[in-house]
Amino acid sequence: MVEALGSLSMTDQLDMIRDALHGRYDPVRAVGRGGMATVYLAQDVKHNRSVAVKVLRPELAASIAVSRFLNEIQIAAQLNHPHILPLLDSGDVNGVLYFVMPFVEGQSLRGLMNGNRPLALARALAITTEAADALTYAHQNGLLHRDIKPENILLSQGHAVIADFGIAKAISTAGGDALTRTGFPIGTLGYMSPEQAAGRTDLDETTDVYSLACVFYEMMVGDTPGMWVTEEAMKFERFVDALPPHRERLDQVSGLVEQVLVQALSMRPEERYATPNAFAAALEQATRQKRPRSGGAPMQDIIKYAAERQAEHPTEEGAVSIGAIQRIGAEVGLSPARIRDAANALAEPPPAVPMRGSIFGAPPRVALERTIGAEVPVQEFEALLEEVRATMGEVGRINETLGKSLSWNSLSFQNTLEGTGRLVHVMVKPKGGKTRIRITESAGVHPALMAIATVVGGGALGGLIAWADPLAGVPIVLRASAVVAAYVATYFAARRVFAGFIRRRVRILSELMDRLSSHVAETSSSTQPLPGASGEDLDE
Repeated sequence: MVEALGSLSMTDQLDMIRDALHGRYDPVRAVGRGGMATVYLAQDVKHNRSVAVKVLRPELAASIAVSRFLNEIQIAAQLNHPHILPLLDSGDVNGVLYFVMPFVEGQSLRGLMNGNRPLALARALAITTEAADALTYAHQNGLLHRDIKPENILLSQGHAVIADFGIAKAISTAGGDALTRTGFPIGTLGYMSPEQAAGRTDLDETTDVYSLACVFYEMMVGDTPGMWVTEEAMKFERFVDALPPHRERLDQVSGLVEQVLVQALSMRPEERYATPNAFAAALEQATRQKRPRSGGAPMQDIIKYAAERQAEHPTEEGAVSIGAIQRIGAEVGLSPARIRDAANALAEPPPAVPMRGSIFGAPPRVALERTIGAEVPVQEFEALLEEVRATMGEVGRINETLGKSLSWNSLSFQNTLEGTGRLVHVMVKPKGGKTRIRITESAGVHPALMAIATVVGGGALGGLIAWADPLAGVPIVLRASAVVAAYVATYFAARRVFAGFIRRRVRILSELMDRLSSHVAETSSSTQPLPGASGEDLDE
């Protein structure tokens, strides 16, 4: 019957299930299909109530020992907790394995997050806390869930109720090696802990902690983390590789919340919170971070406060970096994004490039310089180099100082007068808690070309005026004046072209300066360990 069930349409499957459960349950319709079972809304004939009958998928039922599965289900049926959906019944009819639970009039967490819609932080925390309490209770009774995901967290009367408790464990235990050979996944990708995804069977409570943390992350951000937590993330207690949309949402809540999530999603089980309740308690404490009044203190007050703390507890580097200010700012409820913005505002602006006062109408050499109040890590040099290459549109050449500072030279314009290919020079030098950025460009052959254009163009035009037949009767003095005027006009035309060229180059170099400065400020702050800082709650 199992093989036949798998080959039938949903309507024919419903008829077959109705025949198999005749006299006990009357299936009305299929209401969902998951990785392990098809769910039917049914009527409990004996008690006249609506129930959810879950029938294991045929290929799964064929791979497990029926009696062992039913014995494991009986263990799960002993759980009694307000946030655990109870198991009412289970059985086997001609190879059709099923189990019965109350039918919840409401929606799942997945339905609440329809369209990957993030939830308000308070709502996400309430759901997580109730789910954690249910999980911890089950763990204390020797049972793991192994498949925590939004589809298995139902919302009844506004409260979280966990469904399918013990089912994954029952299937795994009853399937054994036979199930492993089929390659059938027990759990759900995106929520499975690394050890569970690797097929380990010696799982403990921390595997459910990991899955619950993935669910909380999704409630906050609108998407699952999408990757394992790296060693770098553990070191800095931040999701340093988070996608830009994820980072935007994460920066709107306390940095302490992110710190808790990083620990709960650790690759190593022993580094996570020992119990789901411990994870929920850490989240609760992280969200209590006080917010600044009236938008918070101005940046000057932040720096003053940071300096006072630095005097009391000196750092190893002996300077207050942007990361240190962020850590201290977290104590008074200042978000890392706000401190980064304020720090960028305090960065030294590039000096204005004088566009006059030169015989060329613009300086033959452009120099921009800026100092950022944060020391960029050496490992970010490659990313900075890509910013330079992308803006300048060429590969260029790196000189030998890469180990201590980043130095890049342009090769696109050959300076034929000097015999070198060096026209644009970019230098990024981190030192003493700051990063100095200097960009220079020599106009190269362009001033010479301007002079040649003036001489040749003015001479040609002047010669044309001097020897033109229509001007044969014009006095020599007037013709000489016309020749001079031709030179002057040619000069100012060439001067204007050259000044336009320099202005375009200044715009390009200024854009490069802004991109480098922004990258330095962002990466310097994101690679600092951050206890946290409060922000606004996510809107539901």
